[in-house]
Amino acid sequence: MATGTGGILAVIDPTRNEQWALQKAVSLAKNRENSRVLAFVCAHSEAEYDDPEAYRSVEIKRHHLWLADLIAGLDAEGVETVPVVEWGRNWREAIVGAADDAGIDLVVKRASGRPELLASSDRELIRTLDSALLLIKHDPVRELQKVLVAIDFNATDDGHVALNEAIIGLGKRIRSSHGVELHAVCAYPESDKFVHPPDVARSLEIDRSRAHIRQGKAADVIPELANGIDADLVIVGNVGRRGLAGITIGNTSEKILVDIHADVLVLAEEAVVERSAA
Repeated sequence: MATGTGGILAVIDPTRNEQWALQKAVSLAKNRENSRVLAFVCAHSEAEYDDPEAYRSVEIKRHHLWLADLIAGLDAEGVETVPVVEWGRNWREAIVGAADDAGIDLVVKRASGRPELLASSDRELIRTLDSALLLIKHDPVRELQKVLVAIDFNATDDGHVALNEAIIGLGKRIRSSHGVELHAVCAYPESDKFVHPPDVARSLEIDRSRAHIRQGKAADVIPELANGIDADLVIVGNVGRRGLAGITIGNTSEKILVDIHADVLVLAEEAVVERSAA
């Protein structure tokens, strides 16, 4: 699975032994040309010290040593992995800054463990990232078998249309490279917005039985279907990130992120439109 040819930033969680984000990032980088992985950790302490600058320097160095030990041997797997340590109270801002500075096109992060955190911290990260974000919910060694793409076929504006095309294209590429079972879901609010399943099936070149059209709110439809087919990965689009809107299916990102059991890949509208215009 790949969203581009740029670098991947893996968010390291110093409170965990298993670094799922790093495992997944390295696995993805192996399938991308000239791609490197930034192993990123944001360190900070609220404790007071006589010489805070000296303490900060020591802590950054300590985290660098820990990261170096963590990524030791990954270069031998053919993946360039670079340790990056930032010092800051706001880890989300630190991630966004590091991703922007390095020209990252994909950030990989283990999903926050508790629902209330998942609905807030990960959502805020989605709103501010210019890159795609992959939230890992299960052990990355699990084989990718079923992928669900969420599409808004009622969208007419250029941003949504480009985002739909990007999601469809990515779904096709993942199916081609991994041989997965590809599904599509389209939620529609009212009968006059009904989307014909054969149209969806043709657009993704999938069997009619895998084109799922459901009436209702996307926040309800997408998680229910994803869990019902036991999807391993769900791909959604993200628009209006800096306003009040959430992802492409409206201000419903909390429910989707919390209720879906699969990994969730969020594509950013701005990045998609920028690439399509280049």
